[in-house]
Amino acid sequence: MNALENDLKDNLENKTFKVLVCIDGTDESYRGLRYAVRLGSGTDANITLLYVRSVDKDLHTDGLDMRMARENMLDWGLEMPGMAALKRGLDMLVDMDYMDRDWCSETSHVDIQGDPLGDNLVKYTCDDGRKVTLKLIVAPSPDLGILDESDLEDYDITIASASDPEKENELSISFTSSVTDRIATESRNTVIIAKALEENHGHLVCLNGSKASLNTARTDAILANRCNCPITLFSVASDATEVPAAQAIIDEAKNAIKADGYEIAGEKIAIGDPVEEIIEEGKNYSLIVLSGEPKVGIRRFFKSSLIYQILDQAQNSVLLSR
Repeated sequence: MNALENDLKDNLENKTFKVLVCIDGTDESYRGLRYAVRLGSGTDANITLLYVRSVDKDLHTDGLDMRMARENMLDWGLEMPGMAALKRGLDMLVDMDYMDRDWCSETSHVDIQGDPLGDNLVKYTCDDGRKVTLKLIVAPSPDLGILDESDLEDYDITIASASDPEKENELSISFTSSVTDRIATESRNTVIIAKALEENHGHLVCLNGSKASLNTARTDAILANRCNCPITLFSVASDATEVPAAQAIIDEAKNAIKADGYEIAGEKIAIGDPVEEIIEEGKNYSLIVLSGEPKVGIRRFFKSSLIYQILDQAQNSVLLSR
């Protein structure tokens, strides 16, 4: 391995692992939270639950002391916008034995002009150093709030749900496709767009022969190892004459992953249109894994790319590795 490849492996294995889970009140967002728990199963992981709401100048306080309300917003069960959704996530983490309610907690607040509630944070810390943070913030739109938070804290992975609004309850806000598309295309860090996210089906790692896709395979092997998820390497040849080249691409990735100390569960080659083949094969896995390497200056062309088509058409979850 060269110096760059060593840095890739060391950064993922040796630093605190930080996951941002975007909560919108939908069932899909809580499936994303369950997957975050699997990724953060070690003692080196911090999980943040984020709810983004718009400025609400007409938020009714009913005479409450807002400072006291913010400091006790979980204990009192106040019906503040977004708190019910965050509290459901907190209860899930306790029920899953990921955290205990006796973890040390602290609250903080930032005033937002025109909004009586402002930005609020509750941070829980375990004796072993793990942290769970609930954030309720104000932003012009959910995507802007999520992108700002992701950049500010430099998360390893951001998980956002792509739910069907017709299947959700009246208390959810359900991110639109434009929100998740923007998060996927503009985030600087790895993103999971969760669609019917199910555990225990492994990762389908898609390879195209580029350096970026090779690094994606190596990165995902490390991530998959965190949650005991098997990975399958996948490449698409346009016709039978390209099958040897596709096999060479898979072999290169397989050898790199083995050199890093990890194993793959399988490998597959398909012949046909890349988008169609990836979407069809991806139905059998928890995640379709793609290289989402950001390319400055060409974001405006992104919507015509293979990645965008897969994000738009795939029936299950997609991970864009960066």
